[in-house]
Amino acid sequence: MSDRTSVPDWLFRILRQVTGLQVELGAHSKELSIAVSGGSATTFECVHMPVISQERANDLIAQRRSSPRHWPILLLATRQLGAPTRELLRRENISWVEELSGTCRLSAPGLLVDTKVATHPTNRLQSNRTRLLDKSGVIAETLLLQFRTEQIRLSDLARLACASAALASRVLTRLAELKLVTVHGSGPNRFWKLSDPGGLLDTWANEELQAVQTTYLYVWSGSPDKLIKKLEALNQLSTPWALGGTAAANLYAPTLTINPDPAVWIDSRVSASEVAHLLDGELVEKGSNVQLWQSGSNAAFRNSVRSQSQPDLGSARQFDLCMVSMPRAYVEAVHVSGRSPEVAGNLRERILSNAIS
Repeated sequence: MSDRTSVPDWLFRILRQVTGLQVELGAHSKELSIAVSGGSATTFECVHMPVISQERANDLIAQRRSSPRHWPILLLATRQLGAPTRELLRRENISWVEELSGTCRLSAPGLLVDTKVATHPTNRLQSNRTRLLDKSGVIAETLLLQFRTEQIRLSDLARLACASAALASRVLTRLAELKLVTVHGSGPNRFWKLSDPGGLLDTWANEELQAVQTTYLYVWSGSPDKLIKKLEALNQLSTPWALGGTAAANLYAPTLTINPDPAVWIDSRVSASEVAHLLDGELVEKGSNVQLWQSGSNAAFRNSVRSQSQPDLGSARQFDLCMVSMPRAYVEAVHVSGRSPEVAGNLRERILSNAIS
């Protein structure tokens, strides 16, 4: 489950920036002795896990609860946590430090530190290598959709993701370093297997933060359902489109009793005024109920689906819509305010179950 190696250098750099904190190596290579302002020191066992998904955090907590042995105080050293995982660790009083964000949370008897420090510039540069963004994000999306249990062959992944073999290879190499995939065999017989789909989903969600051109529309409708129904007019477009964001997530995993205002991906070459005309709407700066999203890569369409071709959508099949994939809908909804994270959480359970065939 974890990589129990010696304490990474970046962890020292971050902790030693916290004012009043004294940090020293413990008796063993994976232990740290930490004290505040000359007080008594607390010994933490450092567990270096590059990616910690909610599922892995839950497994770690369950393991410690079920075992009769006395466990040392944990300090998880990780790249960056998702918000739900942070809250889970807080509730369980488990300490962690994030390499990319500089977030430090130390919790032990007589010790509580909850702060954020500046991260080292070289860490940021290293974190940008083969980020799961645009074409690399499509590779992550394809892995979650097509290779949940299948062997990952480089040529198959590149073909299904419409990516070059070189890019697919770089992404797989990085995911192996993060322990999200495992490598088997060598040479022409080499293949990979997805070992932590939840971790891959979290990593993609943290990195797919592309700049999106947003245009706002107001489209009159009698109800939220009727507004979603009006989107069927976009099937007349000669270019791709797809319902995304929280609205798509809520159709995949019904959570909210009222459908949220839709966000719609349209081809980067299509004018917003053409879409407004098809929907009998108007371009506005305030009071919108539809967002149009555009990105030069058009990556959102690579794995989009038609709602009526999804038998497990239930009543949502009353709409004839193009929709982003389940994993992409999660990535787009999880960081939105309001109740969107709740919708994303329910969708996550579907994605990581056997719902995707």
